[in-house]
Amino acid sequence: MLTLKLKTLVPDASPLLCALVDGVREPVQAPIRSEVFGPLRFAQHARSLGATHRASRSNSSGSNFFPRIKGNLAALREAHHYIGVLAKTGYDISPAAEWLLDNFQLIEVQLNEINAGLSRRYFSSLPKLIDEPLAGLPRIYGVAWAFVAHTDGAFDEAMLVNFLAAYQDERELNLSEMWAFPTTLRVVLIENIRRLSQRIATNKAAREIANLCFDKQQSYTTEQLDLLLSILRVRDIHQVFLVQMASRLQDLRVGSPSPETAGFEAWLRQALPDLAAMQLQQGADQAADNLSMRNSVSSLRAIGDASWPDIIAQTSSLMQLLLGSPVFEAESTATRDQTLHAIERLAKRCDQTEVSVAQSLLGLMTVSH
Repeated sequence: MLTLKLKTLVPDASPLLCALVDGVREPVQAPIRSEVFGPLRFAQHARSLGATHRASRSNSSGSNFFPRIKGNLAALREAHHYIGVLAKTGYDISPAAEWLLDNFQLIEVQLNEINAGLSRRYFSSLPKLIDEPLAGLPRIYGVAWAFVAHTDGAFDEAMLVNFLAAYQDERELNLSEMWAFPTTLRVVLIENIRRLSQRIATNKAAREIANLCFDKQQSYTTEQLDLLLSILRVRDIHQVFLVQMASRLQDLRVGSPSPETAGFEAWLRQALPDLAAMQLQQGADQAADNLSMRNSVSSLRAIGDASWPDIIAQTSSLMQLLLGSPVFEAESTATRDQTLHAIERLAKRCDQTEVSVAQSLLGLMTVSH
């Protein structure tokens, strides 16, 4: 219904443009971005997170986790297609949009690999967070989310080792969670890229709608403009629309001021009372999005190049404990894996932590000697 209203209000809008700003869809989500911490503050945050991350051992299907992967692929393809069309027709695009266009094949391959490689049974067995905002999702997803948010999507191995070690000062992550972390981190990065891509595409669409309206401003009543604004507000892109309209009006004043725009100008002043502040905010948001997109795309490559066995050996509480034993340290990789899997199975059967099972095992080894 809203799409039909939009097409009536802006008859020159293409079907793709209407689809992007369709008020039936959910509001455009903000990027996964929070305050970027230094090493000491990040370690404090990790310990705080570990202390509050309550989780259950539920074997639910993880239905909230998997469909998002498929939805992200569809949303990314839509944004990529729209931005690509604009780029081919000569529109200026932001550095973040260029990163999406230049690296889309990498992103698509990563998404397809994640979707094909994720074992539902494996992820459904991971401890699930109890509390919002990520209730029902794997606890390791919450850990990955925090890492991405407070590094602005940048992958720094030393920072990651520090973060995971500090988290486990308060709450042990089991070995399955540790091995799930690289894939989960990629999932969160793709989620962030989707959010950034949708924001770039829908903001661009809002500006295109503004241009189409401004070119025929004299044919609009204030009631029609109010209705159009209400449709864009559902997707949370109304302010981008208003700023573009105001920018076009400023250009018109410089060129050939006209008294015929007085009514439109009065409507715009009421809808956007502080243009300067909004222009400043949108400029800052765009600069931040450019950096976030660059970091997130670069991190997808860096994750594949990282030595995860070494990272897990440095950060897993279980591995740190066992590597303190000369017997375990001297074992071959295959024998180590057998030992670790046996500890995992025992921990599940006894409803104990893997570290406590390993401590009992090491204690028995000491007694036997």
